[in-house]
Amino acid sequence: MHDCLIDAKSAKKPDLIIVVVGFCAARLPKLIEGYAAKILKGQASTPLHLTTNDERYVLIKPDEKPWLVGGESWRLLGKEIVDAARTTRSEQVEILVQGRGANVPALVEGLALADYRYNLCRSGKEAKRSRISLHLNGHDEAVRSGLLVAEAQNLARELADAPPNLLNPQTFASRARKVLAGSAVEVRVISGTAALRKANFPGLAQVGMAGSVEPCLVEMHYRPRKKKAGRKDVHLALVGKGITFDSGGISIKPGDKMWEMKGDMGGAAAVLAAMSWIAQEEPSTPVSGYLCLAENMPDSMAQRPGDIYQARNGKWIHVDNTDAEGRLVLADVLTYAAEGGATHIVDVATLTGACMVALGEKIAGLMGRSESFLQTVRAAGQEAGEEFWPLPLYGEYRAMLDHPHADINNIGGRFGGAITAGIFLSEFVPEQVQWAHLDIAGPAIQSGGWRYYAKGMTGFASRTLIRLTQKLG
Repeated sequence: MHDCLIDAKSAKKPDLIIVVVGFCAARLPKLIEGYAAKILKGQASTPLHLTTNDERYVLIKPDEKPWLVGGESWRLLGKEIVDAARTTRSEQVEILVQGRGANVPALVEGLALADYRYNLCRSGKEAKRSRISLHLNGHDEAVRSGLLVAEAQNLARELADAPPNLLNPQTFASRARKVLAGSAVEVRVISGTAALRKANFPGLAQVGMAGSVEPCLVEMHYRPRKKKAGRKDVHLALVGKGITFDSGGISIKPGDKMWEMKGDMGGAAAVLAAMSWIAQEEPSTPVSGYLCLAENMPDSMAQRPGDIYQARNGKWIHVDNTDAEGRLVLADVLTYAAEGGATHIVDVATLTGACMVALGEKIAGLMGRSESFLQTVRAAGQEAGEEFWPLPLYGEYRAMLDHPHADINNIGGRFGGAITAGIFLSEFVPEQVQWAHLDIAGPAIQSGGWRYYAKGMTGFASRTLIRLTQKLG
């Protein structure tokens, strides 16, 4: 996943010293101090490479911009440090940063996220990179904290980058078991269309019944060993869309860039990432996670446009377009999560291209009924450096989902597709439950690379779910 060793101790003499300008209290050679002062005055730009007394230095300064929230400037700084280390072919790198220790976890996240590459399907020299050691002396807990978050997110990226012939609903479920084995998180898997229908998850069975392997639902339940004194009664449920390949089904997608639809399980990947962090940190909040795993394929067994089936909550759904499958696999599980006692539910899905049209590739959509909970979720995202923008569940648009032969249609027409998808999901969440829907279709996949992400899948929303868990505790 990433080939750099990040720790808070340095046993060997560094062959490169990174000075974080403005945040370094260490005694430095006069030449270095002089250039650092010029950088602070805007008289020199960074990164600045200098050599003195047989030591190599890189002077670097966080690039703070108003839209870089939640430590993002420090994650970007991490990318610049990794780039400098690899460009200079350094093996032992000491990073000098003092004060404002609250930024060190974000810096560590940036180091680990920037160094991530999916190399599991490469051979020869492309499969391996040199190992570099990055040391932040005196920041033990900050390093540990940042690494746990980054490694959880890199897990989500690895899953989403995996080719669909290697990662399918069954291998995804096996990976979830492996990741959570031996932890305080209990795992249960309902596998196969027959078992799913028997357990009353018809939407997941409908979508996955033509897949090359059987669909499944992975349940993950974490219950704190000790209840925190005075903690409010909260049970958080995280529900992730996990379509390991989305051809569109009978309503097949165009062939151009269809390969990217291996990442249509980015929501489920983010949920598993959050649960992996929970398994290690054991927060005070009970959390349940659900992975809705299926392939959406065209086949003689596939669901058809025109099919009507009854959902778990009793509503009849007309399938107008089989490429609007994500809401079908989520609907019954949202109902199930509420039945299990969830007071707060967040679903995460690469759900609609319409959300990308509305908000672009860098901002995710946020919908729900409770303004206060939506504000909490959005604040968690901003604190984690991930941006969500609220879209309205506009009541008048419910009529766009009307159908003469069923209670609800699975699409709402050409316009407002992200909103009508959110309205559809709201029909399956009881009114008393605090619920938020995250449409991450844009930022989950970056075909050209972005910030500290290489080209490919980002694991977006992983950090937000982790931060939300902390805020609700």
